[in-house]
Amino acid sequence: MANRELTQGNIAEFKPKKTASKMGGIDFTLLFTVLLLLVIGLTMLFSASSAANMTSGNVYSTIIKQSLLAAVGIVMMLIISMWDYKKIKKLANKLYFIFDVVLMLLVPFIGIASHGATRQLDLGFISFQPSEFSKYFLIIALAARFSGLGKKKSQTWFEFAVQMVYILVPTIICAGFQSHLSAAIIHIAVGLVMMIAAGIKWKKMAVILGGAGVGGILLVLSSDYRRARVLSFFQSGGVDIQGRDWQSTQSSYAVGSGGLFGLGLGNSRQKYSYLPEAENDYIFAIVAEELGFVGTVLIILLYCVLIWRGITIAVNCKDSFGSYLAFGITVLIGLQTLINMGVVLQLLPSTGMQLPLFSSGGTSLVITLMGFGLLLSVSRQTKL
Repeated sequence: MANRELTQGNIAEFKPKKTASKMGGIDFTLLFTVLLLLVIGLTMLFSASSAANMTSGNVYSTIIKQSLLAAVGIVMMLIISMWDYKKIKKLANKLYFIFDVVLMLLVPFIGIASHGATRQLDLGFISFQPSEFSKYFLIIALAARFSGLGKKKSQTWFEFAVQMVYILVPTIICAGFQSHLSAAIIHIAVGLVMMIAAGIKWKKMAVILGGAGVGGILLVLSSDYRRARVLSFFQSGGVDIQGRDWQSTQSSYAVGSGGLFGLGLGNSRQKYSYLPEAENDYIFAIVAEELGFVGTVLIILLYCVLIWRGITIAVNCKDSFGSYLAFGITVLIGLQTLINMGVVLQLLPSTGMQLPLFSSGGTSLVITLMGFGLLLSVSRQTKL
């Protein structure tokens, strides 16, 4: 990707500057934006979770746990940012095998159930979702694969098949063994976008799109719950407002009642038993209700800054592995943000996607900050 000539058929091509640069300082614009979004996210998490926590007698329980994990994540992010990301390239396949195959396959057998699905491993002192880690190790494995290929070899059908195996293994495990459709979607989406950036030819792209379409239809048809969700999305007013469409309906009420400037921080009404899991997948609805249109637009702009800085780092990185790595991480954060907001605004069917740096969930927060650490590490090898 980096330092390559533009080739016919490439859908996306990075053109990094050819100015050599030594290991330098990190991208402070990116770092500041991440920390600012994290602070806002923790503030909104406290507001969104306080109502539900009143029944336990401790309104601070969620925010204390999340703040401690945020501190751990920040430390990890800064440590990784000062580390040479190139060292992970040699371990890419081993890490992929451990996190995207072994740990993911262990979940259905020894995992713990939560909210009707088994997606977590419990080590006694900590529980975590391997799927949160597998997304990043898929990116690392693909980045290492793409950067080690010559232009001719990268376009063979054999190489295409190998890349698809990398992507489909965690995707199938998520969808088929963990009932984790949102994780399956994000795995395959990030993988395919990275393949596009690597210059996949249109014939192979047609195969991918066709296969993804057929697979998506089969997944929807294989579950009454998924089929009902999709049908309710396309039917005006929903089909079960008092049942499975309750959450999306209450989310709409929250967004609509926010108006231009919102009801004020902490003044959400929907978080009081109306909007289930307000601190998780639908936290953006509470943001819209309390901060209004102006507040939500400012937060969206901050996410746009993250994407801008990530793409800038990828485009200007002087080594191909770093370019693919930065691009993949940026795509992952961007897609998760876009899908979450799209669901809350009822532009997409409900998928259970978390909002990076905002939604509750320790595994997601720590690994997201570690991902930003890798992005910051790449920025140190970039002439911006």
